[in-house]
Amino acid sequence: REVVTSIAASLVAIAFAAWVIVLLRRERATALRHLADLEALTLTDALTGLGNRRGLERELARAMLRSRRLDHPLSLLFLDVDDLKLVNDRFGHSGGDESLRVVASVTRACSREGTDAGFRVGGDEFVLVALTDFTGAEVLAGRIRQGFESRSPYESTVSVGVIEWDGAMSAGELLSEADRLMYRSKQVNRAASQGQ
Repeated sequence: REVVTSIAASLVAIAFAAWVIVLLRRERATALRHLADLEALTLTDALTGLGNRRGLERELARAMLRSRRLDHPLSLLFLDVDDLKLVNDRFGHSGGDESLRVVASVTRACSREGTDAGFRVGGDEFVLVALTDFTGAEVLAGRIRQGFESRSPYESTVSVGVIEWDGAMSAGELLSEADRLMYRSKQVNRAASQGQ
């Protein structure tokens, strides 16, 4: 009788231990899913659904390594919505937010899924990391400009700086040069609009 009681107690203990292990595995899986969700939130811009600056830094480092390893061209497009402050002043911040969402939507529509990646890096500034050469990036910039200008709710325009990575610049230098080229584009756009 003691043997039967001992065996029964052992079986109950084993069943209980198995149940605890199953629960712990479920909790671990749930915790990992929540952690992945939190990580995605830290890398995503809430307004546009594009990546944010932290996501850009991570993706640009990966893209530069991939470009170097595969000897494939890498370009950056630095975008800025022209005169967004005027849109905000005239139509309120909801109008400006709508313009930003349109830029994000057009950027997503014009980019190649799995190859290009878009990010909102400032108030009205966006970066697209594109695995293409300068000519391909210029074509992409033209599509984004046309797409935004045709869908812009307030007849806004977008300035785009385009640069192909030379393999030597750091990520920071590449972003700074793309930003500088975007401001040059903005000056040209401003001069053209004043000349009309």
